[in-house]
Amino acid sequence: MKNLSGWLPVIACTFMVTIKKVILGVLVAVLLLPAFQKATRVIWLAPLDGYSEPETSLELSWNSFRNGTYQDKFMRHLDHSTGFRNALVRVNNQVDYSLFSLPHARKVVVGKNGYLFEEPYIKSWYGLDFIGKRNVEARTGQLKQLQDQLWKERGILLVIALSPDKGTFFHEYFPERYQKYPVRISNYQWYKKKLAEKNVSFIDFNDWFLKMKDTSTYRLFPKTGIHWSSYGACIAFDSLVRYIRARKACNLPRFEAGSILVSNEIRGRDGDLGKGMNLLWDIPQPPMAYPHVHYDQPSGAKKPSALFIGDSFYFTWSEAGYIANVFRNRDFWYYDYYVYSGSYDTGRRAANEDLVATILRQDVIVIMQTNGGYGNLGYGFIDRLQRAMIR
Repeated sequence: MKNLSGWLPVIACTFMVTIKKVILGVLVAVLLLPAFQKATRVIWLAPLDGYSEPETSLELSWNSFRNGTYQDKFMRHLDHSTGFRNALVRVNNQVDYSLFSLPHARKVVVGKNGYLFEEPYIKSWYGLDFIGKRNVEARTGQLKQLQDQLWKERGILLVIALSPDKGTFFHEYFPERYQKYPVRISNYQWYKKKLAEKNVSFIDFNDWFLKMKDTSTYRLFPKTGIHWSSYGACIAFDSLVRYIRARKACNLPRFEAGSILVSNEIRGRDGDLGKGMNLLWDIPQPPMAYPHVHYDQPSGAKKPSALFIGDSFYFTWSEAGYIANVFRNRDFWYYDYYVYSGSYDTGRRAANEDLVATILRQDVIVIMQTNGGYGNLGYGFIDRLQRAMIR
């Protein structure tokens, strides 16, 4: 026992040294692993969702070094090329969301019960972006004139579609910090009022969705997405097709929703805000409905030519194949700025297109925007169209 007791300090010391070496080795490995991953990319990591600024080339020059732009680009390059960066970003985002309900996504607001919103929708509900009654009065007057002129002179149907918005639909889930704002008149409310007063033909999807909120069998808006649900988009498109068929008295291809799949696996854009937060785990969401659509082209049916001007709600229709199966072309002017063919940016800009020639090729023009385009319905298209029609 005496001999053993003499060895105990030596054993303890050796053990402590070994532990320190192990800890040091682990720390060195942790520090070197990102560099190893950066060099080899041996482990595949899912890319981050959402928009990010593209990296610019690292060209060193005396001017770029002197004014600091090279240093800024170099630091950005180091940050974006770090090994395991995507995983580290997701870990950081998950911790902030789980502990503090803090989203690392542009304009995203975490509401009650995990409902996600974009802040502009919240501000629009409270009327904080209201552009004024005179502006809406003038814009609706333009629309009435254009709608009548296009129809009487060219037989072109100008459709005004007020898309639904999640802020109006789920305002009860806004965070408490927004409750301090008084609810004032909104762009949507005043557009709706003036469009009706001036006898402008329009489709009010927002009002329709609100009326179905408590009776719809399936969810019209997702919990973690900003656009209408896949099911909501389907019934809205069916309504648009019926409207065009009735107004134009034409034999459009039939658009019919058949079987409906209810799934816990979120598809399409139903979880776009949640994906953009880049978390480790998806935010729990109720099951969503996904219709299977049938298309029927009766004898004599003709696909009309259509130009859509609006916001990202259009993409749900395009990506589901609705536009391509009902209309002859897939022209979409995103915010009247980017020219898309279906869901693909053509690289062209609306301002450079021959507006008159484009309009005269159409059977239908659809202006569809949420919240009345936040006051700027058409995002400049209505003004440009009026100037073109006067010539």
